[in-house]
Amino acid sequence: MPAQSSRPTPPPAPDAPVRLIVLAGGREGASDPLARRFAVSHRCLVPLAGRALITHVLQTAAQHPRLESLAICIEREAFDPAWDVLTRLPGRGAVTLVEAGDDLAKSVLAAARGWDGPVLVTTADHALLSAASIEAMLDALESADIALALAPRAAVDAIHADGAAHYLPLRDGALAPCDLYGAAHPRFLAAAAIFRGRDASARVSLRILRGLGLVGLLMLWLGWETLPRAIERASRRLRARVQAVVLTDGSQAIDVGDERSYAIARHYLEAQHERGEAHRSAPEAAVGIDTAQSNAL
Repeated sequence: MPAQSSRPTPPPAPDAPVRLIVLAGGREGASDPLARRFAVSHRCLVPLAGRALITHVLQTAAQHPRLESLAICIEREAFDPAWDVLTRLPGRGAVTLVEAGDDLAKSVLAAARGWDGPVLVTTADHALLSAASIEAMLDALESADIALALAPRAAVDAIHADGAAHYLPLRDGALAPCDLYGAAHPRFLAAAAIFRGRDASARVSLRILRGLGLVGLLMLWLGWETLPRAIERASRRLRARVQAVVLTDGSQAIDVGDERSYAIARHYLEAQHERGEAHRSAPEAAVGIDTAQSNAL
């Protein structure tokens, strides 16, 4: 269990600069069916709605006023195509390419090296990442050491019945982990990595065990644990103030990892584009805004 100092960490200033770490490494084209289908070396370079997956993430990040630094974690052989993507983005803030290692947690720590403020972590295939979700996470980190994003099953089902492959079976409602978590300071990143998105169920259980303990894990999978109690257990074990950010936008639990999720994301973006065209043709129509609700102790 990562031990944190008992000395309280001063909350970051509301306008403190934030670094976003984008995890873009991992599988190569030879082992990733989606990358192989599109004949690219890395999944993050797979085209979706005319742009690479990572471009969707970086454009959202580059346009957010509170994100001043981007660090992209990717294998060195993919630096050139990653730079090619970056040159096509509207310039804002500093961008660093960090060589991804075999250990994901160590890659995150390497990407945060030298940074002394709040950090958000997401993946390059989180193409539907929204500015509202980023804002909700940053708001949470003003009073928490660690924040994790979750989406209710009903919200995910409203996007697509197969939108999320994994849910936490909480007593007060099933929640899907999103590929978005954060820390008020890099020293909390090792503990925060427990809450990163979805993975093989066995590895998810091991990560949750570290955060909740054996009793908490059993209660969770039996459907006896509530979200506030789970967060309280995690805060005690990690010796950090943990906050869950429950997003009402179910698309935030969808990342593009296979043919199924690719088709769901493509359909969602096409529908968004059609709605945007309809709004532009009817200037008096109100434009919807994503909202987020935080559940904190």
